[in-house]
Amino acid sequence: MNTNENVIMTTIKASARHSHSSAVTPAPAPAFIFRGHDAPIHAIEFFASNTFLATGDETGWICIWDIWRRRQVHKWRGHPSSSVLALKAVPFTIASDSATAPAGASPSAESSRPSRHARSTALQEWAYIISHGRDNEIHVWDINDILHKSLGRSSASVAGTMAAGNNQNQVPVFSLPVNALNFCKMAVLPIVTAPQARQDPASAPQTGSAALSRTHQHIYIAVPSPTTPALVDIYDIVKPERTFASVGNQTEVGSAPTSPGTDEKLGSVMAIQLFQRQIESLTNPPSSLQMLVAYEGGSVVLLQESSTAASLQLPIGGSKKKRSMNILWAIKCHREPVLALAVSPDLQYAVSCGSDNVLVRYYLSEQVQGVPEVTRLPLKTNGIADVKIRDDGKIIALAGWDGRIRVFSAKTLQPLAVLKYHREGLYCLTFASVIIQRAESSDNDPAEHDRGMGHIDDAEIEEEVVVEENQQKSRGESDDDDDDDDGSDTEDVLKSRNNWSKRHWIVAGGKENRISLWELY
Repeated sequence: MNTNENVIMTTIKASARHSHSSAVTPAPAPAFIFRGHDAPIHAIEFFASNTFLATGDETGWICIWDIWRRRQVHKWRGHPSSSVLALKAVPFTIASDSATAPAGASPSAESSRPSRHARSTALQEWAYIISHGRDNEIHVWDINDILHKSLGRSSASVAGTMAAGNNQNQVPVFSLPVNALNFCKMAVLPIVTAPQARQDPASAPQTGSAALSRTHQHIYIAVPSPTTPALVDIYDIVKPERTFASVGNQTEVGSAPTSPGTDEKLGSVMAIQLFQRQIESLTNPPSSLQMLVAYEGGSVVLLQESSTAASLQLPIGGSKKKRSMNILWAIKCHREPVLALAVSPDLQYAVSCGSDNVLVRYYLSEQVQGVPEVTRLPLKTNGIADVKIRDDGKIIALAGWDGRIRVFSAKTLQPLAVLKYHREGLYCLTFASVIIQRAESSDNDPAEHDRGMGHIDDAEIEEEVVVEENQQKSRGESDDDDDDDDGSDTEDVLKSRNNWSKRHWIVAGGKENRISLWELY
């Protein structure tokens, strides 16, 4: 009996130790869940130094969230009765001593005078929001005035503004009719105008594509051709013009090498990545456009702007001959349609995923012609809707149809984490920028990165939000006061907001109408 009792007690103690160790290392949970959409989420994007998050759903609604307050600050129906396919924030910077809002922003007392908020990085950065919808339209939105006002208000004031402003008609700065018959998301490549070349905002046009020329030299947008879904058109909405027409025509391949299996029909374009690369070559310009295109048949093709076309500096009203691209290589590594592409920040490699269970990495060496070196990683599940590479190039994340976020090392492709919250499929995800965070840390406090950017307690953030609101009430500021004192955010609150935006966030959305916010290392 004593022996049996000892065995039973040992088993109980072992079980207790096991349960205790499980309690010490619980499964990771999301830091916050955003609820505000009534339809599945298809597009998501951080902007303004991670201060805001833009999301788009299946019914055409676009929401802007304040990450620190974890509240909606603006919502409008950008694409009525159709899904939002993609969102892209195109940032630009206004000098901190400039009080003039960008094109499209309505003048106000708050935006016409310097304020304490100007010391916040988020207030020095502006952004256009570009949305791509299934209604065959691409819209450029300027909501900077609304967002900057929201930074100086309490949470209750923001909520009141949201309740009054959800049904207002937001007018786009510029619109472009495109083909959205398939599910391919647009690819956007902005090229910022040099600061000394910017026009005086007071004399510059306030609407249309001319407004975009104040801040950007080019904003290229690549979408499937309206005539043939296997081809790509590239527009420059600053001009505006169609810069490249019907890119990818197989009759123009010439002697470009292809891998076995790519002679079959490529199918429709499913994903596009557009980037500009410095190439040291006697036959190519110093900087030329490159485009990675993924197809329904499982192939991925790399194209580069031809040297002759890139060297032509034609006036807008001159020759109507379009620039062209040559195919550098084509390879098929997927058995099913490719659904997403991502290119590393240093342009050294790209990754693709799709309906099958393979993650493929392609090396984009300077010896661009020829079959590329690839690495295939089998996955444990089929169906990856989106893939992103963090801007420090260290982490790759996948959004799966099974509702899982899978995180991999970009260097070794070893799995690092599986984030589980969603019970239904994910459609999109994105990282917060960490390059901006580190630059700000090194400028302001060299020890900030060593202390860690992700150790601010949630209760502390909530307490500071309450403190901010109480301070406003003590000063007699009402929720309806639009022309309050510029010092409504204290220095402590601004510091807390900046620290909050420096955390290593990843967000995902999908079929459940919810957006999960997670913190990574």
